[in-house]
Amino acid sequence: MRFRLNILLLLLIAATITQDAFGQDIIVKRSSVVETYKGKPYYIHFVSKGETLTAISKAYNVSVDELSADNPAIADGLKADMVLRISQKAVVEIPNVEVPKTQTHIEQVKPIEKPIEKPKEQIKPIDSQNYVLYLVKKQETLYSISRQYNVTVDDIINANPGFDGLKEGMEIRIPKKKSTEKTVVTEVPKEKSIQTESNPDEVIAKTGETLYSIGRAHNVTVDDLIDLNPQLSGGLKPGMVLKLRKTDTRNAVKLPEKKESSAVFTPAVPGDCYNAENINTTYKVALILPLILDDATAAIEAPEAKNPAEFENFNYFQFYAGFMLAADSLEKYGLHAKIQVLDGDRLNDTITIRQTLRKPGLDKMDLIVGPMYANSFSVAARFARKNGIGIINPLSRRENIVEGYPFVLKTQVSGSGIATKLSSFIINKYPGANIIVVRNDSKEQKAMIADFTSQIKASVASHSFRGNLQEVTYSTEKMAGVAKKIKSNGKNIIIYFSNNKTNVPNFVSLLNPLSKSNDIILIGMDGWEEFDLETEFLVNLNFHQITSSYIDYESEAVQQFITRFRNKYGAVPLSTKHAYLGYDIGWYFLTSLMWYGDKYIECLPDYKGAGLQFNYNFSALKPGDGLQNQEVNIVKIQDYKMVKVE
Repeated sequence: MRFRLNILLLLLIAATITQDAFGQDIIVKRSSVVETYKGKPYYIHFVSKGETLTAISKAYNVSVDELSADNPAIADGLKADMVLRISQKAVVEIPNVEVPKTQTHIEQVKPIEKPIEKPKEQIKPIDSQNYVLYLVKKQETLYSISRQYNVTVDDIINANPGFDGLKEGMEIRIPKKKSTEKTVVTEVPKEKSIQTESNPDEVIAKTGETLYSIGRAHNVTVDDLIDLNPQLSGGLKPGMVLKLRKTDTRNAVKLPEKKESSAVFTPAVPGDCYNAENINTTYKVALILPLILDDATAAIEAPEAKNPAEFENFNYFQFYAGFMLAADSLEKYGLHAKIQVLDGDRLNDTITIRQTLRKPGLDKMDLIVGPMYANSFSVAARFARKNGIGIINPLSRRENIVEGYPFVLKTQVSGSGIATKLSSFIINKYPGANIIVVRNDSKEQKAMIADFTSQIKASVASHSFRGNLQEVTYSTEKMAGVAKKIKSNGKNIIIYFSNNKTNVPNFVSLLNPLSKSNDIILIGMDGWEEFDLETEFLVNLNFHQITSSYIDYESEAVQQFITRFRNKYGAVPLSTKHAYLGYDIGWYFLTSLMWYGDKYIECLPDYKGAGLQFNYNFSALKPGDGLQNQEVNIVKIQDYKMVKVE
């Protein structure tokens, strides 16, 4: 599901509040309005008279401190009709992916075995016509219970006023799901999915089944199930009738033939990079992540209200899930890969990675993905150089990680790449603008600013840029220094080269009044989407942002990915937790192996890849260095959402 920011809609919708007849504390009902703000989903809550911060925090399973952090205006007191942004808590789902030997050549080491236990009957007699009573078992969550009864978490919370956390042995009310279908399937007698009597090419889904388990039982891929059953866009539900194959096909579903599949993906690359025989090779890939399996039990057993971000390994389970989903999808196009998943990365600890790299066969890999942490990656990069193995750094922007390491592949854009994109955009789009470069102090973003200003000055000298370039040090000159540089009769492009989470919101707030009488474009840095910036201010300042990541949630490819991810893992892919990054890296580099074989590193500069969140365009700044991604986007705010600038 995707969410859009729509201010006009928010002004028309208010949350319903109930109050008992005896004047006790107001019972807060969760809002049904959700918007994506700075890349994260938030409930939009309209405060009603009598509500308190404590009551609101309980209703949404957040702390008062979290409410205050997301809504600074609370510091002046909670008022009726106030609009609050409240973080929508994500459900921690530990991917448990098992690859069937009969269908795929992709092998993996499963990070966690989390067996699915069929719930025992613990239902007490119906207490009304609309609810059943349920006795909570140990380690159950609201999400798992909601899945059993085909209701939402919000349905359960709304049915239990005053709900304050799930505990073993407590009784909760489960609302009955009203069926909108004429025929309701009440029982599936066999353990596995069964085919309908009338059509052997269809199957009825039962409670507890997943698309993966159905596909394995009937020799069908998850992707084919989704393609054949559009109704799965809303998720798999018990009683659904699923097509297993096209109606005129009575045999097992056939995957596309490899020759046809490879032809579809044959790249237009000059030279001798592509070789059709490469698709017959089985490639060995090591995925080294800080899964921290020793702490996995704590993550699984954590209470519902606990923030998943508190578990360090949560980010990397999502990365793993995205990467493996890309591998599963490419298998149908002919990919043969043995993917070894290794829990071999720790923060400020190089012993773990050294032990991991001594495992048999690691020196024979075709590709290593990770590790994530800087100290671990330095050790792994030396190992990769010694053995001639390509190694991917998914997160670092530091240019020095490729210096002298020809096998390092840095997927994040460096500061110099950002400076080049930014200067090119302004020179081509606004050749006569007044550029005001704002630096927080003399040290922050020093190298990037130097690259940018030198490129603009060179363009001034060559007459390709006819505007002005001015600089302000914000720590000493403050907003008055910026105001002095603004021209009242022309286009002013103000670039704030800072990622300081305190200074940036303050700067945007103070700059906003100047937009009333001046033509201003504010350009922000990669990462500003994580800051608490007022949307109205960004609209007034014609906000643009340079960013290496951008997700078009309206695109068909993104929607299909979300559906596949949700159906396979039972969780929503989160951009902030690296789900899209894992998928994009998996798709781009595994495709490169499939096309180019052992020449994939030398051929990458000629292969420009477009992903769901990240695009790739690799090059080396000098001989002997590794490759760096140079692809970066300019986005702007339009109709209260961020869109890519053409």
